[in-house]
Amino acid sequence: MSQQQEITALKKFVRATNFLATSQIYLKQNVLHKRPLEHSDIKPRLLGHWGTCPGINFVYANVNRLIKKTNRPFLYLVGPGHGFPAVQANLFMEGSLSHFYPETIPYNETGIEDICKKFSAAYGYPSHANPEAPGQILEGGELGYSLSVAWGAVLDNPNLIATVLIGDGESETGPLAASWYANRLVSPANNGAVLPIVHINGYKISGPTRMGRMSHEELELEFKGLGYHPIIVDSDLEEDVYVQMTKAMDESYAMIEAIQTKARSGEDVVKPRWPVILMRTAKGWTGVAEDNGKKLEGNCESHQVIVNKCAKDKQHLEALDQWLASYKFNELYSINEQNQIVFDKDIQSLLPPKELCCGRQHLSYGGEVVRSLNNPKLEDLAYGAETPRGQRGYSMLKMGQWMRDAFKLNRDQRNLRIFSPDETYSNQLQAVFEETDRAWQWPIESWDEDMSRDGRVLELLSENLLFGMLHGYTVTGRHGMFPTYESFSQVVSSMADQYCKYVYASQGVHFRKPVPACNVVLSSLLERQDHNGYSHQNPSFLGAMLEKHPEIISAYLPADANSTLVYTERAFADRDKLNIIAAGKKELPQWLTLDEARQQAKDGVMVWDFASDENPDVVLAGCGDYVTQECMASLVILRELLPRVRVRFVSVTELTSSGLGSRKFQSKPWMMDEIFTADKGVVFNYHGYPNTIKKLVFDYKGSHRFRIKGYEEEGSTTTPFDMGVRNGTSRYHLVIDMAYKLFQQGVIDETQHVAITTDMLQRLVDHRNYIKANGVDPENIENWIWTR
Repeated sequence: MSQQQEITALKKFVRATNFLATSQIYLKQNVLHKRPLEHSDIKPRLLGHWGTCPGINFVYANVNRLIKKTNRPFLYLVGPGHGFPAVQANLFMEGSLSHFYPETIPYNETGIEDICKKFSAAYGYPSHANPEAPGQILEGGELGYSLSVAWGAVLDNPNLIATVLIGDGESETGPLAASWYANRLVSPANNGAVLPIVHINGYKISGPTRMGRMSHEELELEFKGLGYHPIIVDSDLEEDVYVQMTKAMDESYAMIEAIQTKARSGEDVVKPRWPVILMRTAKGWTGVAEDNGKKLEGNCESHQVIVNKCAKDKQHLEALDQWLASYKFNELYSINEQNQIVFDKDIQSLLPPKELCCGRQHLSYGGEVVRSLNNPKLEDLAYGAETPRGQRGYSMLKMGQWMRDAFKLNRDQRNLRIFSPDETYSNQLQAVFEETDRAWQWPIESWDEDMSRDGRVLELLSENLLFGMLHGYTVTGRHGMFPTYESFSQVVSSMADQYCKYVYASQGVHFRKPVPACNVVLSSLLERQDHNGYSHQNPSFLGAMLEKHPEIISAYLPADANSTLVYTERAFADRDKLNIIAAGKKELPQWLTLDEARQQAKDGVMVWDFASDENPDVVLAGCGDYVTQECMASLVILRELLPRVRVRFVSVTELTSSGLGSRKFQSKPWMMDEIFTADKGVVFNYHGYPNTIKKLVFDYKGSHRFRIKGYEEEGSTTTPFDMGVRNGTSRYHLVIDMAYKLFQQGVIDETQHVAITTDMLQRLVDHRNYIKANGVDPENIENWIWTR
């Protein structure tokens, strides 16, 4: 095909998709514009975003051309998510909608009527990219995540090219700005490539964009500084923008292929300079130019629905009629004997083979390609039965050993990665470096440790970038972990929410199968952020995520290393989930054998018989590793002071928004009385904010018996034990609370209650004086040993 033939085909293709995008926004009937518009053709409520649609259509057509030319798999991610009419127009044109929805969206006028009537209608199609739409791998409702998700998708998919259309407004978000740095991490040797196309249409919803007011020279300097090769496409230049774009796409593909060929031939490619296309076209391009003297095309006024009074206003209706007529859609198709639409031969020349259509790209359906991990044998990693209860060990070190062995066992599958926004060493996962390295594509100095071109640990100090990459990696069928400092996990709370919405919505879509879980590991927990101080003490992420669907979110708070191993194995076996594992990285007592840890994980709640008495007078519960240590220490003190009092200890290691324990446990509400008794006082020591547990037990009829302890937003630079003291979760506070419950129930008298309370308060005073004088916790606190 000659260049002129290609340009002719591209222009027809874009005309057709622009027409279909416009029809979806405005029309409920007469969707093919077979006659002049009437007011009755217009939807009663006009919703949608027109301004970005022409750019989306223009790029989609050019991606199709490149697919046809190279016969290579492409994903197309759309950052300006609210341009879904354009995405849906292209999915219809290529036949993907009719493939997945043959009954409701056939490849004929009825199918077009369906997408028009239902766009932005009640129980219809959203205004943004969504899992119900073929080929989509992220929700498009929140800006900023497209580029990082694309980088994640191409990892370990060496033939894939992910084209990402990035809005210039979207480029102003923090997550998108950080995503440019992924070129430091992604090796061209064994991974696919990302082709970013920044759509500089100049305007956001009501004002200009930063890039829209930059010169070509300024844009080139910025992207060269970021390590890219910028290619300018500008509709204001003398050369036809369609010609410019085909040249830019061809040049970009040639650069990608050259970089990958060098890397795959064994050459050490340092600082690969990937292409980025900077595309200037007008916002609302090809729409109504102005209305009553107000500039629309090429202005923020075209952001959403223009000429929006056409259901009643004659002038607006005429403007829309002329606008639709300008595309001459009737010249671009015919109807065959089967009543199907047949687009003209030029348009058909750009339609890829069915299996290579963006909407049919099999990697966008991760559940179709997922392979389960080969799991390490926990018995080889766990603290054995010979380990005395209370002997100290490390949860995160054991998790690191599990990940090390998993990397080894899945070396050939190449379907496992760690996305670590903070130091992998800091979170005690360094065992993984016995098997792999940190990936780094820029210069590696002789003194750098554990760094190589093809490491499977991606480490860069941006939670946004790496969570987005994990999103792209898991929804395309692979397995990953996101370990981070607990205090800063809240940075990605909104991203995690969008991930959960994507997974939840996917579950109702017949052509999507479950994908591997997104596994978030919270370490450097607030209880041991004593040295960093108040700024590093924040368990908000747990509370925020425990508002989500219980079938999507599970929070695991293992009490020790063996439990951590059990929950790590479970997390990587889960599908369609976002799992949170909160585990300390410092030395802590070990409580359970591997078999006991497995038994507890079945329900997520268990009475620890070895620490409990029959027919208890009071119940003590712990949820979290540091707070469990304090619970066990308080039991020792209470039994020394009140040897005849009977206490039950309950360990809670799983939470969902439905309540304590696993969903299996929650399905048997009578078990709450079995575990917590029917009438005894309960002191509950929790790792995070007390209100989280208060909400989870609110519906339990015995909730009035609970005294819930937790982080009370009190902190400073202090000692480890003093963190618990400041927030009322220390062993001394727990003894005070249990004594009060016992006094309320008449188990002890007022004299005993006052004496115990006075004793504990004095110990707290003594502790404060000691740490102020010595700067460290007393020996009996720092090296406390469990005794029964």
